[in-house]
Amino acid sequence: MKKKIGAMFIAAIFLMNANFVHAEVDDYKTVTGQTGDKTVQSFSIDDGSGNTVQVAACSDRLYVTAKTAAIRSVPGENGTELMQVGLGEEVTRSAVCDNNWSKISLEKNGNKVNGYIQNQMLSDDIQIQPVEDMAEVKTDSSILDYPGRKDGEVIGEVLELDEVKRTGTVNDVWSRIVYQNESGEEQTGYIPTSVLDLPESIQTADASIDKDLNAGTLHKSSGEGVFAEAVEADTTVNEENGVLVGTPVAASSDANLKPLGKFRITHYCPCSICCGPWANGITSTGVTATTNHTIAVDPSQIPYGSQVVINGQVYVAEDCGGAIKTNCIDIYVATHEEGEAKGVYYTDVYLIR
Repeated sequence: MKKKIGAMFIAAIFLMNANFVHAEVDDYKTVTGQTGDKTVQSFSIDDGSGNTVQVAACSDRLYVTAKTAAIRSVPGENGTELMQVGLGEEVTRSAVCDNNWSKISLEKNGNKVNGYIQNQMLSDDIQIQPVEDMAEVKTDSSILDYPGRKDGEVIGEVLELDEVKRTGTVNDVWSRIVYQNESGEEQTGYIPTSVLDLPESIQTADASIDKDLNAGTLHKSSGEGVFAEAVEADTTVNEENGVLVGTPVAASSDANLKPLGKFRITHYCPCSICCGPWANGITSTGVTATTNHTIAVDPSQIPYGSQVVINGQVYVAEDCGGAIKTNCIDIYVATHEEGEAKGVYYTDVYLIR
């Protein structure tokens, strides 16, 4: 399908600071449609911004997929924050709202909380499988605070021949470990399972997920890409092995370019190592990532929808990540091997005015 880049700008709701991966849990429409002839218990509540939200009763156990997520007093961003929860925590859901929030409860550190959390921060899959063993590190590796290179920030490192304690696994791709920080205090973090000397069966599973396009479940979004109005060009997007592949677009010779400076360029793909085990190919702006097109940026530096030029090629800022900071851009590619081959480099980046 061809699209005229300079002819469209699609408005979207942007989740500027969210460090999460999208998950699929039953929403309001699904819950109310599953009851047949039964009457669903329901009520109305204000979302904190003066809007009335419809709430339907349900009952299930869910797990947090976000690095951190706020439980609020009402189903909306303006609700009072009652508690912060993190990856893998189990919650009980008692109701779902028609604005994509859910009412949940949990007990943490002796405190029981009832409140609301966004649906996209929840999954019905167990996030972290508990294990308890010791393993030797066979390759130096950074320790991240979240199991995904795009969102995980470096909080430490392990070195070859170190002994580490594993307390959990995430799809066998990541291992949660306990380590000591510079102050000698015990901390929890994540390293790729592939850097550990473990039984061959585990290493085989990890290697296949690390490189395989099927590591994450990819879904097409209902939205369209966000395009600025600077460059007039056609781009053809095809689907190959579950990945949207776009045709490279060269910057026009008469494009009005604003220098942004020298950036650190990295690459990511839809696999579990890059995007986390529950990545589904949907960007933080709600559109499907496309090669030769989508980049992850720090939106406080490069606003969503901006077109930037990297080595003469035009890309669109449609994604973000917890590890993507100032003067860093992550380019979306089709496979992990491609990303590894292109590596990390520094180059000048320009904004198309």
